[in-house]
Parts: sequence; structure tokens; C-alpha cells
Amino acid sequence: MTTTTGIKGNATGTKGNKVAYAVIGVFVAFCAVGWAIIMAYTEGTPGITPEVVSWQAAARSVRVHYQVSKPKSENVRCAIVAYDPSHAEIARVEVTVPPGTANVDTHQDVATSSLATAVDVRDCRTG
Repeated sequence: MTTTTGIKGNATGTKGNKVAYAVIGVFVAFCAVGWAIIMAYTEGTPGITPEVVSWQAAARSVRVHYQVSKPKSENVRCAIVAYDPSHAEIARVEVTVPPGTANVDTHQDVATSSLATAVDVRDCRTG
């Protein structure tokens, strides 16, 4: 004689899964929005792209060739930063890219306190 044991479906189990998925979805969306906000504030203003093309270091200065791409109507300020071998900041100069120009390709001489081993154009912001 064969007996079968049937397990009845649990209606609350399916409903519980939907609620769990909804909670996980809201949590993931919240994290994505938070990450986007953090990246916008740490990476500068979207639409502005600074780039170091080249640089030449002397004992107490560095000549930086850089480019900044930005919206043509925006006034943008960036920082040119020079670093020493231990990654300490040894110079910082604010440069302004005026409105009316979308792409700027220029040079800047920066006085340093010692020999620079790295240079970056960073912290670009409108205003």
C-alpha cells in the first residue's frame, strides 16, 4: 500500500517573499542614490573633465600642461596640486577657466617647496 503525503502551499510564504523583495529593492535603490550623491561631491561637478597632459619639474617649481573640458557657459575653478615622493602636497594653485570656452589647453607654472614627483588637476567646481 502506498501512501502519499501532500504538502499544502503556504499562501503567506509567497506574499512574504514579495514583501522581502520589495524591501530589498528599496534598500538597493536607496544605496544607489546615496552612492551617486557621494560620487558627485567627491569627483567634482559632472560635465567637467580636467586632465594633466604633461609636466616638467625643477628643484622649486613645476610647469604643468593641462586641459579642462567644461560646459561653454560655465565659469570653472580647479586646483593644480603638486606632490613630493611621500605623496605630501607641496603646492596648490587655483586656476580659473572663464565662461565662453568649452575646452582649454594651457600651461601653468607652480612654485613648489621641493622637487615635485607627481602633479594633478583636481577639485574642479563651477562658480
